[in-house]
This record gives sequence, C-alpha cells and structure tokens, in this order.
Amino acid sequence: MVDSANSYLLVGGYGSGVRCLRYDADGALSPVSVVDISDPSYVVYDAARSVLTAVVEHEPEGQIASASFTIADGASDVRDQIASGGSAACHLALHPDGTSLFVANYSSGTVSVFPLDAQGRVTGKEPAQVIQHSGSGPRDDRQEGPHAHQVVVSPSGRWVLAVDLGTDSVSVYEYHPEAEAAERLSAHSVVTVPPGSGPRHLAFHGSGRYLYVLNEIACTVMVCSWVEAEGIGKAGMTVPSRAEADRAASARCWCAAIRVSADDRFVYTSNRIDDTIAVFSVLADGAGLEQVDVVPAGGSWPRDIVLSPDGRLLFSANHKSDSITVFRVDAETGRLTAVGEPYATPAPASLLPISA
Repeated sequence: MVDSANSYLLVGGYGSGVRCLRYDADGALSPVSVVDISDPSYVVYDAARSVLTAVVEHEPEGQIASASFTIADGASDVRDQIASGGSAACHLALHPDGTSLFVANYSSGTVSVFPLDAQGRVTGKEPAQVIQHSGSGPRDDRQEGPHAHQVVVSPSGRWVLAVDLGTDSVSVYEYHPEAEAAERLSAHSVVTVPPGSGPRHLAFHGSGRYLYVLNEIACTVMVCSWVEAEGIGKAGMTVPSRAEADRAASARCWCAAIRVSADDRFVYTSNRIDDTIAVFSVLADGAGLEQVDVVPAGGSWPRDIVLSPDGRLLFSANHKSDSITVFRVDAETGRLTAVGEPYATPAPASLLPISA
C-alpha cells in the first residue's frame, strides 16, 4: 500500500529543473520542491548519501550535474556541472557499490565513466573513461552512426550494458571496481538485434535470466536470455509494442520506456506518436511475453513511464502535453485504468519514485 506521507516522484524535464512531487494512495500529485538544474532529462538518486545527479541533454557538449538533496526540506546545493564525455547526454546509472557513475551520450555514441567520492559526488572535471561506439544501421535518417541511449548495471553488478539505437546492438562491458578509474569498463560481448530495430532501453526480469529490449524504430520488444555468470545475452522472441489497429493505420511509431513489475508478472512499454502504453503478461518464468492490452497514455509523447514501488500505480510522463497521467494497476491482470486528471508540469522527460 502506498504510504502517502512517504511517497515521492522526481521528475526530470526540459528547461524546468528537477521537480519533486508527493503522491498519495490514489495517485494524486502535489508539488514539494524544485532543484535548479537546466534540462535534466534523466535523473538518478543516491538515497543513502542524499545526492541527486542528472544528465543535461545539450549539444554539442552534454553535461552532468549533481546536487545534495533532501526530501524533508527540499534543500539542494547544485554543483558538479561538468562535461559528460559526449554530445546529448541522455541516460545515466549509478553502480550499487557507490563508486562509479555511467553516462550514455546519444549524438556522439559514447559511454562515459565517472568515479564518485565518499559523499557520492563526481570527482574531477571530466570523465575518467570514454568509450566510443562505432557502426551504423540501415536507417539513414536515424542510424547514420552510433547512438548510445541507455546504460544499465546487471543484477550482480559485474556487467554494464549500453543500448545503442544507431548500431542495433547492446554492448556488454565488464566492470572492474578495483581498477584505475580510466579502466573501470572493458568490452566483453555484444547482443545484436534485427537490423533497423533501433534499440532504445532494456529492463531485466527479476530472476536475472532474461532481459527485455525495447526497439524504438521497429516498435517491438525482444526477449533475450541472459547468463549473468558469463555476461552473455542471446536474442529470443520478438513481440509488437503497438496495438494491431495502430500498426495497420501507420508505420510510424517511436517507443520510449520499458518497465517490469516488481512481481515479474507484467511488462509495460510506452509508444510515442501513437501515445499509448502497452501491457504484456510475462510467460514461462520470463522467457516469453504476450500483449494483453494497449491503452491511451492520457497525453502526448509518453517519454517515460514508471511503477510505484508497491506496483499499484503507474505514472506516464507526457512530454509534449506538459503532463503526468496516473493509472491504477489491476493486481491480477496488470491492466491499467486512468485515475483523476493529468497533473500539469512542464515538458516531463523522466520519472523516478523515491521515499523520504
């Protein structure tokens, strides 16, 4: 059950700062505070050390910015706004050991590594390691070169996976925590997806034996088996992310976000242009997916979706309609029902539930 006195949502966006909202058991949102970071399109939060870090999606040089942040009083101290190691930084991830931050730079197709100090802040004024992806895909308009779109730490923390839309691949890097900062990641393996798919984001099944790759251009979800001990993934079945009627009406659709429910029974994806959210049942202990519903997102351009920690609510960040839609999740079927009116907030791009 949602603790309405202890449930918060961090909202990254464009030109609007990082907004902290409170939500109650019915999903009603209310403002708490704003952290003054420019264009913070994706956000992570180190609750143990009260540090918020965001990517600043600028070109030709992306940036990262961090701030000390406490929910209780909304206090923040923005600093550490430094170069991201590439252009259009679009995603970032903290390693659970608290010593490293990883950043995906979309336009330059690079992955950067930043060491963190004991307070959880970035050390130095530039990344310690920058890995340049190479290659292209068949779509000249979207895949003329590499476009790193997401970085994800594997369940054990041994591997860092980088999803690249431009090269139709997921690069797997081994993480070396004891190495010098400039050598924290080393290339290990690659998971390839069908040409022209344009992978954007991935999410792990809770068992750690499967991962789901959301393909932005093809508007599909690919199930991959995953061997954590070996850092090896293998492509399996692919299912559409769109409703059949939408597929028949138009070939254009840009998928955006993918989330797995805490009980591993359902997967959710958002579809821009169609402005919908798809619901999948998880089959065979994670090895398969079956689409069970597709519902309107309640706004334009659902760039991110996220589930509340208890799985009772789903939030959709509708970038172009300046709103967040709240859905109630049916515990038995995973289906979504919109509740209340969309909450107005400027250009939301990412959502992160946190607790006080």
